[in-house]
Amino acid sequence: MVTAKEAASRAGAILLSMRGTAAVHAKSGKDLVTDADLAAQVAISRILGDAYPDHGFLGEEAAVEILESQKLGLERSPYRWVVDPLDGTTNYAHGFPQYAVSIALTYEHEPVLGLIFDPEANEMFSAMKGYGALLNDRTIQTSSQIELSRSLVAAGLSPNLREDSIEIRNLSRMLLASQGLRRLGSAALNLCYVACGRLDGYWGGTLKLWDIAAGVLIVREAMGVVTDFGGDDQRALGGALIAASTRQLQQQIAQVIAD
Repeated sequence: MVTAKEAASRAGAILLSMRGTAAVHAKSGKDLVTDADLAAQVAISRILGDAYPDHGFLGEEAAVEILESQKLGLERSPYRWVVDPLDGTTNYAHGFPQYAVSIALTYEHEPVLGLIFDPEANEMFSAMKGYGALLNDRTIQTSSQIELSRSLVAAGLSPNLREDSIEIRNLSRMLLASQGLRRLGSAALNLCYVACGRLDGYWGGTLKLWDIAAGVLIVREAMGVVTDFGGDDQRALGGALIAASTRQLQQQIAQVIAD
């Protein structure tokens, strides 16, 4: 955990130093990447690679030097670091202070360590499997909310929505069913906010492993529930998930967004 915190802190410092000056590029459609994403991932990969040369590494931004030197490690080690150096790139590119560094360690594809750092708020969320979840070394837990009508929930939407997208329909239905709905722009922070009770629930349908690996563990270690849309706990890392404070609330969210 100490090395992961060092890597996240270093990446956070890079993001803060490049804020407002990093060049912005389009990946596809409205999906963005900045030079800060790339610089932060290089820093993370070097710190983790030096400390754990035999571990695999999976980062959102693939163009990092260390990947070439770690190909053998990726193949032979059951351990893999899964990294999003800047979750919330669109927010970052617009100067909106809602983004984070996300680092997870998986063992045979299951997260065993998760760390999410918000450099703007100086908040470090962390968890180790079986040891609970923390915010800046303080134990956190989800809310106890069981009723959707009294819940504040967040939505994670694709950056390339279409007018006829089912996500638009789900958004409209959840607006009516919940007490309040937010679209914050960072899957990692949405999961952290469920873990510490700022949000009661969150769902996202077009997610990648690096977006959620750390956050899923943090929510679960905070006594929350994370499943896929069908309610399967084991498939929550597959790209579509619901995170909720309680099983009852998860089931209500799933019913609203069911196709």
